[in-house]
Amino acid sequence: MNSENQKQALFHKLFEEYQDAIFRFVFFRVTSRQTALDITQDTFVRLWGHLAKGGEIEHEQAFVYRIAKNAVIDYYKKSKSSSLEDLLDVGFEPETNNHSEEILRNDDIKMVQGLLEELDEESKQIIFLRYTEEKPIEEIAKLFGKTTNAMTVRIHRIIQKLKTLYSETHYD
Repeated sequence: MNSENQKQALFHKLFEEYQDAIFRFVFFRVTSRQTALDITQDTFVRLWGHLAKGGEIEHEQAFVYRIAKNAVIDYYKKSKSSSLEDLLDVGFEPETNNHSEEILRNDDIKMVQGLLEELDEESKQIIFLRYTEEKPIEEIAKLFGKTTNAMTVRIHRIIQKLKTLYSETHYD
């Protein structure tokens, strides 16, 4: 197999393996389906660009997630304004009446997303991998170059921090 075929085969393998997970990773950060699709596509375009230039990949999963994280950062740098389209993407429907349960659920989601924004980038990634992607602690530890014990403690501390942030914002 020639070098070009190897690059294409690796790209297709990574695309098939990580496309859905990267979409969820991005969607978790931008909450707009269309924006998440665009950023996911941009992630794989960047991946192909790296491979086409002859770039090597040591840790495939970590590399693809890093590209996605950088694409999300670039997106937020480019667009700070909110448009009606963005509001519609996150569920704002001017002509319909939302049921109170939907409103409360959307408020809870926004509140959790807000609390997660208080975390550093690595902590957000760890929580995402553990609770959205349901990755085992051993795998997350390996991705971050830590022992399973250290990662267990880290996850516990992040959860404690989220609980503290929650209690500070809700005086119940």
